[in-house]
This record gives sequence, structure tokens and C-alpha cells, in this order.
Amino acid sequence: MIDILLATYNGERYIETQIRSLQAQTYGQWRLLVHDDGSTDHTLDIVRRLAADDARISLLDDGVQFHSAAQNFLHLIRHSTAPFCICCDGDDVWLAPKLERLYSEILRHDNARPQAVWCNSYVYDPETCDISGWASLCIMRELRDVLFCNGGIQGCAILFNAALRDIVVSRTPAKVAMHDHVLTLAATAFGEFTYVPQRLMLYRRHRHAVTGHTDRTKAERASRFMRPGVAVLDRRHYEATRSFYDANADYLPAEAKRLMLRFFDYENHNRLWRALHAPLDGFRLYSRRSYLAMKLLLRPLVGSI
Repeated sequence: MIDILLATYNGERYIETQIRSLQAQTYGQWRLLVHDDGSTDHTLDIVRRLAADDARISLLDDGVQFHSAAQNFLHLIRHSTAPFCICCDGDDVWLAPKLERLYSEILRHDNARPQAVWCNSYVYDPETCDISGWASLCIMRELRDVLFCNGGIQGCAILFNAALRDIVVSRTPAKVAMHDHVLTLAATAFGEFTYVPQRLMLYRRHRHAVTGHTDRTKAERASRFMRPGVAVLDRRHYEATRSFYDANADYLPAEAKRLMLRFFDYENHNRLWRALHAPLDGFRLYSRRSYLAMKLLLRPLVGSI
């Protein structure tokens, strides 16, 4: 059984298409738990209409509002009770085998310990109808791949188990950049984070999306990669990583704790020192130590992006 956690806000334009794509999944043993963050359009009307015809759709109608996608998703995670769960954005389209493929992969692992498996996505532009590229160009498998990134893997791409959910719920950081950043940190620090190299979703990018521009190819990303003056890490994600450490320091495995403390120490050194030592410490960006070294040499470590 899988809980699909759908956080909504003024999503009337795309919400029905998304839910229909969930109903078309080849794996059907799921519950869709929806929580709305104060929509002023017809989002809730659409959800209630669809729920009337499908008992698997459940609306968490508690009147709580956050005005924050991250907090809305974390609220849903706290209400999840299934052995496995996955977050769901209201404006994407899931390809039919998505749940079945992720579920079959996570069952191959030891679910007595924290587990998460994730897939890639096509980037979908609804205005041009272009479907191409890869939504995730940075393939993260270990904590050393995550710490120098502004964010984690998209939450809607990650299927995670109850053991990982329990960590996120019991030790939620005081500062959160996004829910998927917390999930990615928790998975790589405490358990296994397994990549399924398939594009199993249309990741819709439009002007009302909560997140910004998504590069589709490594060439497109490279065109912005070397901009001088822009920090490697934005302050919001850096402080969220520190907050994650503070909330979990007493529980972290020794190697994860060592990596995080080493990561925080970089702020005390200059660019050349960081560029020389980050590869030696095993940190990576886009699976390469050299990319991280170049970025650290060209840019300040932390700033506003």
C-alpha cells in the first residue's frame, strides 16, 4: 500500500489531469491524501467531485493553512500511515508505470532501515507542448552528492518507506527550505537513496510553478554554471542544512556526521582552499569532483541566489 500525498493550492487548471494520471497507474493499491493550503479557485470542488467516484481519494479537510508548499507537504507526511509514501505536485502528469516501477525497486531493499528510490522525469512545457530533456541532471546517490546542491531531488520523484518517514516526522528541522530537500538529506544520511534511471513523469514547467526554471540538458545547465559572483549555495538551503544537522546530530551515523561537519567548516576558508580540499574530501557535483572544484574556485560559498 502506498500513500500519495498531494499538496494543493489554486491548482484548478491542472489538478484533474494529474489525478486522472494517478488513476491510470498500473499499480492501483494506493490512497491519495489531499491537503489544500487555502485555495481561492475551484481546486477543492474538483477534488471533491473526483473523490465522490473513487474511494481511494481522501481530503484532509482540517482548516489548517501554511501558505507554504514545504510545510503543506510536511503536514501530509505527518498524516501518512502506509508502509510507503510519495509526494505529488498538482500540476504534473505521472506516466502509467511510475508507481509500479518505484514500488518494485524499493521492495528489493531492506525496509527495516530507511529507504528511498527515485526516478527521473521529462520536462513538459504546456505552452509549446514540448516534452524533452531530464528534470534531474544531478544524480544524487550519497550525502557527498547532496550537500553542495541547492535543494534535493523532486519530492514527487521519491518513493520512501515508513522508516524514513519516521525520521522526518520525529526530527523535523526548525528551518526548512523545501520538503524534498529534507527527504533527500534524510535518505542519504540515514539510509539508501536508489536511482531508477527512467523518466516516469511529465514535470510540468509553467509561469505559476512554485519552483523556478528547470534546465533540460547538461549543455543548458553549463551555460549558467560558470556565472561569476553568484554563490555556490543560497543562504536558505545552507541554513536549512545546518538546521537538519542540529535536529539530527545525536542520531547521525559517524560518517554522515563527519561529512556534514567537514562541509560546514568550508565557510571558514578561502576559495582556493575549498577548491583544493572538497575533491580530496570526496564531495561531488554532477557526480564529478572536478565540477565542484571549479564552482568553488569561481564563486563565493554562500549568498543570496
